[in-house]
Amino acid sequence: MQRVTQGGKRMAGRVPGKSEYDIVINNGRVIDPLTGFDGVANVGIRDGRIADIVSISHKLKGKKEIDASGLVVAPGFINVHSHATDIGKGGVELYIRDGITTEISGNCGIFDFVDFSEFEKDAAKNGLISNIATYVGHNALRQAVGVPDNRTPANDAQLADMINHVRQSMKDGALGVSFGPFYGPGATYDEMLALAKVAAEYGGCSASHVREGYTVADAVNSVNEGIRTAREAGVPFIISHTGGGPTVMPKSSGPILEAVFEGLQEGLKLAVDFYGYDAFLTLMAAPVFDLPMETLNQLMESQISDMEIPLTVLIDGQVYMEAGQRFSSIEQFQHIRQKVKSNEIPDPGLIGHLYKPSKLNFWMSCPLVMVENDCTMSIDKITGKYAGHPKDSGAFAHFLGYWVREKGVCDLRTALARTSSMAATFLGLDKKGRIQVGCDADITIFDANAITDKSTYIAPGLPSEGIPYVIVNGVVVVDDGKFTEVRAGKPIKRNWAIPGEYPNLGKAPSLDMKDLAR
Repeated sequence: MQRVTQGGKRMAGRVPGKSEYDIVINNGRVIDPLTGFDGVANVGIRDGRIADIVSISHKLKGKKEIDASGLVVAPGFINVHSHATDIGKGGVELYIRDGITTEISGNCGIFDFVDFSEFEKDAAKNGLISNIATYVGHNALRQAVGVPDNRTPANDAQLADMINHVRQSMKDGALGVSFGPFYGPGATYDEMLALAKVAAEYGGCSASHVREGYTVADAVNSVNEGIRTAREAGVPFIISHTGGGPTVMPKSSGPILEAVFEGLQEGLKLAVDFYGYDAFLTLMAAPVFDLPMETLNQLMESQISDMEIPLTVLIDGQVYMEAGQRFSSIEQFQHIRQKVKSNEIPDPGLIGHLYKPSKLNFWMSCPLVMVENDCTMSIDKITGKYAGHPKDSGAFAHFLGYWVREKGVCDLRTALARTSSMAATFLGLDKKGRIQVGCDADITIFDANAITDKSTYIAPGLPSEGIPYVIVNGVVVVDDGKFTEVRAGKPIKRNWAIPGEYPNLGKAPSLDMKDLAR
């Protein structure tokens, strides 16, 4: 066998066998989706990077040695749609134990900070478990510059202020700007286009939880608004949750995906993501629920009992609804929503079991759909328990266990592209989403026959199983299934032009595997 070459040059490797690595992973099934490599090999890690990949006949030694026999050694999962800004809060242990090593945050127009520099300072002060790159959120900016409510367009002065914020954040390293007209329907197209153009000016990108759509035509129009933004701003664009709100209209799935494919054929840089569960999680105050619930139930082919709350609701000091309880009447729903909108009680959120099995299979079988979890786990202040949606703690294990292993929606190499490499390629994270020499040692090691999500709608805080090791920047953060609490993550600053392209998995480039055949 010949030694693997890189760029046509013979690679001179070190003699393996000495304790020269920080971490070694021996005997694992190494899969690199971008090169197409899939074979048993040993991996050596040094200084936060993958230093060597060699054949199993050459055992590597290091300060930390992991025997990955029977396990898959994969690129660390990239959560392309996240809301994490301080990964030390909420579901930190759950996210990392689901194999996520990088969070793409600031989605849906929601961001905890007005400017990227504020996030970066907070990350430096508190530390990060996972890597985080983030957008600037449009809805957060609207509030910061004084737009009075979510149904009012910004005036010229307010838009000018937002443009300045986005421009500065792009200079500081933000990915781009995210939109959430689903939550802020007062945002006009011209307002969003102006901000997207600033992101494009600095080589960034945009993502959107598109505005509500009450019919199939409305849903397609909402998605087309995002596609139009990509076209007119010249910006790579991600349609969040495969359309967000509109996808709950069961008959809209096909037309939405058709619109995306038409945009791709036109040459636009578009991407989509989804989490693969039968229910969504949103806010009760979301403007979509301004429409009478009777009408919404008819459009969504649902009933009020399909809705539940993830957080306990207290009214006048008494428990009105418990976390996980489903609504028994529209009046009960409206009573809580009125209290939320008048700021009498916090928004408990809303889980809607509306995605039909055939539509779920439709989306999860689509090779373009990247995996995300929406990252909205919180702590119920009444019970002290995790509250949220099972996707928060199990979306990636659910995809690999249920959708890939059990339902067979795609092969494992493609699955790992959809959990990591596609996001890395689209966003230009050229050292992530890869098991290649010289790339960041963000690695998830899992058992393909056992990986599964354990979380449920009643108990969303149960960690995934079958992922014994997670490595972030060359540091073991999950060790033999145990969360180490080490903060090895870094804020990711965009200092590149985002390409906005999917990887070509059909034509694998030359292997970037050093001394594999030794």
